[in-house]
Amino acid sequence: MNQILYNTSRTTDKKKIVIIALVALIVIIICFSTIFALLNMGNDKIINNVFISGINVSDKTKEEARAMLIEKMDTYKNKDLSLTIGGKEYLASSNDVGFYCTNMDEIVETAHNYGRDGNFLQNNFTILFSNFRNNELKLEYSARGESFDELLERIVASNDSLVHDDSYEVSGDKLIITKGQDGLKIATDELKDYIVTAIINDVNTIEVPITNSNSKKLDLNKVYQEVYVAPENASYTVVNEKFEFVKEKTGLDFDVAAAEDAYNNHDGSGEIIINLRVVEPSVKIADLDSELFKDILSTFSTTYDTSEKNRVQNLTVASDRCNDTIIYPGEEFSFHKTVGTRTIANGYALGSSFASGGRVVETVGGGICQISSTLYNIVLKADLEIVERKNHGLYVTYAEPSLDATIAEGSIDFRFKNNRTYPIKIASKVQNGVVEMSILGIKEADDKIIELESVVIETLAYNVIEQKDPSMLVGESKVIQEPLEGYISEAYKIVKDSNGNQISRTLISKDKYSATNKIVKVGTKVNTPIVVTPVEPEIPETPVTPEIPDTPIVPETPEEPDRDLPPGWDSPESPYGN
Repeated sequence: MNQILYNTSRTTDKKKIVIIALVALIVIIICFSTIFALLNMGNDKIINNVFISGINVSDKTKEEARAMLIEKMDTYKNKDLSLTIGGKEYLASSNDVGFYCTNMDEIVETAHNYGRDGNFLQNNFTILFSNFRNNELKLEYSARGESFDELLERIVASNDSLVHDDSYEVSGDKLIITKGQDGLKIATDELKDYIVTAIINDVNTIEVPITNSNSKKLDLNKVYQEVYVAPENASYTVVNEKFEFVKEKTGLDFDVAAAEDAYNNHDGSGEIIINLRVVEPSVKIADLDSELFKDILSTFSTTYDTSEKNRVQNLTVASDRCNDTIIYPGEEFSFHKTVGTRTIANGYALGSSFASGGRVVETVGGGICQISSTLYNIVLKADLEIVERKNHGLYVTYAEPSLDATIAEGSIDFRFKNNRTYPIKIASKVQNGVVEMSILGIKEADDKIIELESVVIETLAYNVIEQKDPSMLVGESKVIQEPLEGYISEAYKIVKDSNGNQISRTLISKDKYSATNKIVKVGTKVNTPIVVTPVEPEIPETPVTPEIPDTPIVPETPEEPDRDLPPGWDSPESPYGN
């Protein structure tokens, strides 16, 4: 019997070679991946071929990618829209509906996480394959709630064909119910989608989607639960030096059965008026003055010129509206809300205010910044929390530099918060050239003495501005605005203990005040004298002997001049002539 012998050593060698090759390959891959990962570890940019709604954000940082998307969103601003309902048109814009991107931050984060959100092998493969395929992400858009709702309210209020639900309001001692009407109802979700699609596709006209709908009727029992208020007296307690208070509440009540009868018997047009029973509380916060506002926490005064009647009126109106204002713990005071809009109808008059270019102009309510500045000082001295304050653009003489507070209608307010344990009250009066204001409340054991310091760092020179005036003669001039230097200044709050020892000195603000320019009117009128050229009388060639009449001629008496003619009317140089 023959035996066949195999060379097992050669087969084993081949297996070893394969294994070694595989191990070597794995080691190479691991080394390559590690090196690749290390190289990409310091790269903070988005990988290749990443697009967001068609925008290539490859090789961009998150900030750069976000800036590109914001630039794209800017193209959607102020897009005109025409919304139509049954042929009636309503004009709006993309801004009116609050068009915005809902996922910008998330989509930028997703793009940046490509090649970063797995293990190093997964990240390496993602980065490598990104060179061969695109990663497309989509921005999502919507219409913002408040703006969109305001647009709907505007449309509904001006379109009688749309459904109007029952509504009510409380005005003083009256409950006013307005009955609604059946009609068409806007499909709000669909409209929002239509608007978004129109804006991103640059379409202007949108047909508003509508359905038939019945108006919602009021549940007067539910209205009663919302309107009813039980009268409640003001009170306060102090437990372990912690102040707790209850504001007074004025009671409101009405007869539900009588209201239902009035509602059911109403013909459906106009309003239904329900009289409310008003019950005043027997104790109000104002009745607790002697207990809650017994201490003067801070006081400050400024002066004014009593001859400026309009300014005095503005100061008085603003002061009276601040006077007796109570701010409870944690509540915020707004100067704008307290003094109201600066209009003639609201009690204000024309007064001096600052304008750009170092000028003083007349505006309604001018001068009331003296009230806000005086208030700013007592708020600082009472160590209350400043929420919003801005200095004047020009220096004001009634307050030291950096210790003033300007206001501007609709843009700049002076606001502070009562960060004390107890309520505080503002006391304010304008009298005999002095604005005097105080903060009243209850002194606490840990209260400190607050002093304010104004430091001028630099003085800024004013300019002299000449204004030509053709009504004044050359060489004449008149100063119409007196100058004031400007400043760069700082204000500091100095805190002292009850013995007068300084605890701290803290910078409050650093401010710049432009100089108030000197404005001078200069004459440009030239007074040219009238030159009269004498005329030589004609001399006849042959002298003529005048005839002497037999009867002497008596000269006529001149008529009395017209009384309306000015003095010198008969002068040879008079412009009135003969």
